[in-house]
Amino acid sequence: MFISNVDNLNDVALIESNGSILTYSDLYKNVSEFNTFFDDKHLVFIVGENNFATIVCYLSAVESGMVPLLLSSMINQNQLNNLIDVYKPKYIFQKESRPSNDLNLLSSFGEYGLFIGSKSKSIKLHPNLALLLTTSGSTGSPKLVRLTKKNLISNAKSISKYLDINSDDRAITSLPYNYSYGLSVINTHLSSGGSLVLTNASMMEGNFWRLVKKFSVTSFAGVPYNYEMILRLGVDKLEISSINKMTQAGGRLDFNKIEKINNSLKSKNIKFYVMYGQTEATARMSYLPPEDIERKPDSIGIAIPNGKLWIEDSKGHIIEQSDSVGELIYSGENVSMGYARSIIDLELGDKNAGILKTGDLARFDNEGYFFIEGSNNRFVKLFGNRISLDSLEKIVSNKGFESVVTGDDKKIVIHIINHPNLSQDSLRSEISEVIGINHVAIKINVISEFPRLDNGKIDYKFLNNSK
Repeated sequence: MFISNVDNLNDVALIESNGSILTYSDLYKNVSEFNTFFDDKHLVFIVGENNFATIVCYLSAVESGMVPLLLSSMINQNQLNNLIDVYKPKYIFQKESRPSNDLNLLSSFGEYGLFIGSKSKSIKLHPNLALLLTTSGSTGSPKLVRLTKKNLISNAKSISKYLDINSDDRAITSLPYNYSYGLSVINTHLSSGGSLVLTNASMMEGNFWRLVKKFSVTSFAGVPYNYEMILRLGVDKLEISSINKMTQAGGRLDFNKIEKINNSLKSKNIKFYVMYGQTEATARMSYLPPEDIERKPDSIGIAIPNGKLWIEDSKGHIIEQSDSVGELIYSGENVSMGYARSIIDLELGDKNAGILKTGDLARFDNEGYFFIEGSNNRFVKLFGNRISLDSLEKIVSNKGFESVVTGDDKKIVIHIINHPNLSQDSLRSEISEVIGINHVAIKINVISEFPRLDNGKIDYKFLNNSK
């Protein structure tokens, strides 16, 4: 197993919020016992959360050669049923309280049960296929990312190296286990002999920070929304004296906020890492070392150890000139085999060959540090003008407002958090002048907060449907 690199089996591996502990010896024993329920290579849906049972089931499935699909226990039943209909898993691990009319209980694990799916079908799975994850915003969608054990091991090793994770580190599950970022926290700490405090509590709850203090948590991982909330709460008000490193990924955090966070954490001797990645790369592709944040707060940094980044133009030619914009390309052993959209895709081999076209537009400076300039998918064409929605968000942000911009070839919608200095007519006119389109094609949608996915990212689909 990829968690076998442990010097002392009596070291703590997992801690639940109620204080229950699993040592590495206990963890191995539980995983081995769980393995007895699995046979051959089959698909298993794990519908769980951050707790002992779910983590043991995940590790057991990967260890025994099964192919788990990780799903949140909060997934809508219709969405889950849709995935079951498409992929017909042999096993389903879920809370026994969840509807299970068409399932047969094989064994119980506290409030969870391992079920045999009545719609299960004998299917051919690629020998290297080890894990399936949904992409951000695609929960319930048949589109899945196909990962290998090599992907998992490579990514865990690289992250552990640049974050210097070892047996002294203890992380708290501030993110869902089924989200690639949250899973990478689990994998890196267990593969390095560290420990994890398992909780589903929101960082906005007082209990979350009490757990940080009680169990002497040393690291925290968060998406932009988490750090925006930390700024609102005030770093000085948080119980983080035991923390020595904090990481941010899962989307772009405004560089002004990065600077504020970094300054606050630096005064407490906490290292702050800004990172960039995608599920298609098993989570991580680049990181910005803490010592470079003051110089380059808007950068995604450099490639992770054993990875490589470069820029290509629209014809696929490598761009060697600094500060020229093109598509960001990544290569490394953590690049997935590709997507699955149906059951027959699960037998496909590696479609990426270790190279990932990110879909993001980027540039690099004369020191080799990379900067995201937008997304290939975040463009609209209005009145003959090609407009970057990401650039518009930057423009609005520079005016002191928090916004998310969506749109199509008919209209641009600026979803903006209400602010006492906001004048809709004035902002609409300014944006109209900057991008050179008639103001009638610009709509301002004032909201109290942005809709979020369960991993903290902006729910763009919801905003698109509400425009």
